[in-house]
Amino acid sequence: MHHMMLDHFAAGESPVHRLDPVAKTLAMLAMILATVLLGDRFVAFLPLAAAMAVYHAIGRVPLGYTLKRLAMASPFALGVAIFFPILEPGRAVWTHPVGPWTLMVTEEGLLRAANLLAKFVLCVWATLLLLSTTRFQDVVQALARLHVPRLFTVQLAFLYRYLWVLIDEVMHLRRAREARDGGAGAWAPRFRSQAGLVGVLFLRTYDRAERIYWAMAARGFDGSLHTSTQGRLRAKDWAFMLGTIAGAAGVVAADRLTHG
Repeated sequence: MHHMMLDHFAAGESPVHRLDPVAKTLAMLAMILATVLLGDRFVAFLPLAAAMAVYHAIGRVPLGYTLKRLAMASPFALGVAIFFPILEPGRAVWTHPVGPWTLMVTEEGLLRAANLLAKFVLCVWATLLLLSTTRFQDVVQALARLHVPRLFTVQLAFLYRYLWVLIDEVMHLRRAREARDGGAGAWAPRFRSQAGLVGVLFLRTYDRAERIYWAMAARGFDGSLHTSTQGRLRAKDWAFMLGTIAGAAGVVAADRLTHG
């Protein structure tokens, strides 16, 4: 398996790497919640972006890695934001006749789309920073220490572990298909081949899940991950966590006072 995990840089050595996972998890959740609660004034995003930029620099997370992961996730946000300029009513900035209809792009729609994309970038950035400075298993342990339901943490741990196995399986199937048709041929047979690939992947995934379950059951797996749920926050962990939460709350409160 040769995929780059989301926590590829979590083994680094920096002040933020050494912070307690619970403190980092709660701090990043506070940043994400604050981003969602902010209004449509872009200047309100600047304090949050500045704080994450400082965290990014101290954690020594490569900028290229972050930009690449943002680009990989951006199609989901772009697929939603692209409709705002033409569906949101407001002052028209561009019109174009399309048969009996007129396609109109509004200023309010553009602003709403830009607001959505800005919030998307900040939320994904915060998530990447957490996973780039904290091992995923430590994040799962932090959620367990915060008394998140066991079913959720177990499913999350298995999803992260076997998602990459599934991606590797897809790559093997695609390589095998291309070896047989050379990546060429008529469109219809290739479409049927693609559909067949999905079916084969489902059957292999189901079979692998069965074998993994019985192997774990034979080793005494009882449905829970036996990880340490004990931990103690140090003074610097409390300072980082409470400082981040207070700062995020202050940004939201200031935005409500000036905009509300």
